[in-house]
Amino acid sequence: MFNPLSHCIEGANIPVETTTGLTKRVYFNNAATTLALKPVMHKVDCNVPLLTYTDAPGPLGERTTINYDDVRDVVLNFVEGDENKDTVIYVKNSTEGINLISNLLCQEDPDQIVITTAMEHMANYLPFVTRFKTKVVKVTKKGELDLLDLERKLKMYKGKVKLVTVTGASNVTGITPPIYDIAKLVHKYGAKILVDAVQLVQHKPFTMKPHSMDEHIDFVVFSAHKCYTPFDGGVLIGPNDFFSKYRPYLEGAGITKFVSSKRIIYSDPPTRFEAGFPDIFGIMALGQTIKFLENLGMNNIFEYEKALYDYMKMRLKTIPKVKIYAENSNQINIPYISFNIKGMYHTDVADYLAYNHGIEVAAGSAGADIYVQSLLGVSAEDAYAKYLTGKPYGIIRVSLGMYNSFSEVDSFINALKKL
Repeated sequence: MFNPLSHCIEGANIPVETTTGLTKRVYFNNAATTLALKPVMHKVDCNVPLLTYTDAPGPLGERTTINYDDVRDVVLNFVEGDENKDTVIYVKNSTEGINLISNLLCQEDPDQIVITTAMEHMANYLPFVTRFKTKVVKVTKKGELDLLDLERKLKMYKGKVKLVTVTGASNVTGITPPIYDIAKLVHKYGAKILVDAVQLVQHKPFTMKPHSMDEHIDFVVFSAHKCYTPFDGGVLIGPNDFFSKYRPYLEGAGITKFVSSKRIIYSDPPTRFEAGFPDIFGIMALGQTIKFLENLGMNNIFEYEKALYDYMKMRLKTIPKVKIYAENSNQINIPYISFNIKGMYHTDVADYLAYNHGIEVAAGSAGADIYVQSLLGVSAEDAYAKYLTGKPYGIIRVSLGMYNSFSEVDSFINALKKL
């Protein structure tokens, strides 16, 4: 059912200029940002002429407000949140959502300890290590999270740890940490868990699980631009009772019930945390893409992408001098592969693929600096030394999506064999 899906994608299969002339584009950088679904763009295009402000007087204002707010229900249903206990806050992207959580925790207790991991994208690392006494969970030689190290840290700092923040899926290796086992462990020691699901929800089924379960996920963030829209827009989902305790992260119009020179009464969440002009089309696009994914079936998407990943890995391993990172992990459920070719610099390979064959991949640290250093066996000192030379460390990353095909994988492998 997925073979013809590229016809639903803006920019897939278009001709691009290469050193050998026009070549069909192959987009293998979906972990950075996905290409856009045509049905999503159609939805937005149809609503552009009807643009007005949310809560504006009149039928168009009412229509815009309903369409905008209804996406909260779409999102909550998608992750199986609790409509009576959870709220959906619209944010610019997952990075902003994580910074929001960090800010609120800092309001409560700036001396608390936050546990993050060495697998994280910098979006789920820097907002905590720059504000808190942060402990970082190690990764194993397989590239997986060291859960024994996590429990050691939870025991050591019991009562001081309020939050453990972890990726739902690595943007480098596609490893999906056992988030429900982690949640159970975190709750055992009286802390809450935040899952950065920006690389997860578009690839496989996800549930927050009920609040009554030890495996419940307390907070979730993800972004629209990773889910087949070309727009900003994201969501932070979590318990309404938690958000009700705090002041806004951003001050501005639209977040208050009343303001005078003597008094400010803030709105209830989620509005309290959504200052400024609403991202109407970004949120509208997110709602539409979730409906599209649900109609396809997340299990169907997962099974197709898993087959595509297995094929890619099998063919990549036939190429001499290719080093695949975390290839022995049993936790890879997202179709991403990071590798290097012995004797070749990672950006040279990526440039060769793009300029000669129209194949787009990522090259560098992919925003997961600590994790990539660990995979490469590069110390912090060596990483800095390499940075100073102007030739920093890095990997080549292929990240597949539901519209990629087996024939595109063949084109990629054939291109590499010509190096």
